[in-house]
Amino acid sequence: MGVLLIGAGGLGCAAAMALCATPVRRLGLVDPDVVTLSNLHRQVLYGLPDLGAPKVMRAAANLGRLRPDLVVESHPLRLEREAEIVALARTGGYRVIVDGSDNFATRFAANDAALASGLPLVHGAATGLRGQVMSIAPGQSACLRCLFGGPPTGEGETCRAQGVLGPLVAEVGGLMALEACKWLTGTGSPLTGRLLTIDLLRGRRHTVNVSRDPRCPGCGSVAG
Repeated sequence: MGVLLIGAGGLGCAAAMALCATPVRRLGLVDPDVVTLSNLHRQVLYGLPDLGAPKVMRAAANLGRLRPDLVVESHPLRLEREAEIVALARTGGYRVIVDGSDNFATRFAANDAALASGLPLVHGAATGLRGQVMSIAPGQSACLRCLFGGPPTGEGETCRAQGVLGPLVAEVGGLMALEACKWLTGTGSPLTGRLLTIDLLRGRRHTVNVSRDPRCPGCGSVAG
């Protein structure tokens, strides 16, 4: 059972570590960046000896020490196009796409890749003390474009622009791993048609029902 995890930053680190405790056998890690000191407080897979090294390489090595039988495939790539993600997912034979990226271009490319490939997508995002998680079943449940149309102009509310605290990415990343496990094992109810929002400042978690938009530019009847 293989998972393609896009992003090896805060969310990616938390999700990858949580996936180590699931039946996942193969994990594809995608990230173009290197480990930096300013990110260590939330990217818990890395330490001071990893500074300056490619994230996916150090993540693979450190995950191997946590679970030696987990096959970790490193992809030091920046994926911001639907076709690139589809090609990687199909070539690697991954069954679920998990998006923990920190920019809107990659998030919407992952959404469109899931629609094109038919693979379920687990979306997660975190800024400050607020986060969200949602699963997307292509052609069956609402996608990101149903909710937001497309990427906003500028960085908007992203981790890169506004920062994020470690406890939030730990919770959101763990929930993303749980969603992936649901898809792989067929147990439980994934968050399809539902957006789970988390506000750690107020200690609130709320689930909002979301429906497919028939005029969605990604999955709506007009797009089809």
